[in-house]
Amino acid sequence: MVVGLGGLNLFGVIILRSLLKDPTVAQVGFIKFIISIFPLLQIYAVSFFVIPLFRWCVLLKKNADIEKRNQARRQFARDIELPDLSLRQKLLSARNMAQRTVIGQDRIVYSSRKDLVEQELDRTDRQVR
Repeated sequence: MVVGLGGLNLFGVIILRSLLKDPTVAQVGFIKFIISIFPLLQIYAVSFFVIPLFRWCVLLKKNADIEKRNQARRQFARDIELPDLSLRQKLLSARNMAQRTVIGQDRIVYSSRKDLVEQELDRTDRQVR
């Protein structure tokens, strides 16, 4: 229905243009007003189709980019699920390193529980011992 309305509008602008070319019709007062706004009517009739067409093209590009990104993500997921030998070794090594790293009180450099001056004093006390 919207396309039909736009087509009717475009058809009406074409018919109006042919009517306005007749010099006898152009002499009437209301027609002078129509002649003055006729370029706006033409722009509206054309943009009624051009703007949605442009938006459709932009959405096609955007959807193609999204699909490309999703395919890359699916491929990465497949690579993680069935890793080759070198990737499997890297994953196991990363897992082992993550399990071995434990940060205790002796490795904390700064805490927000105490003032910085107090922490400096505690650190120098630990170093003296």
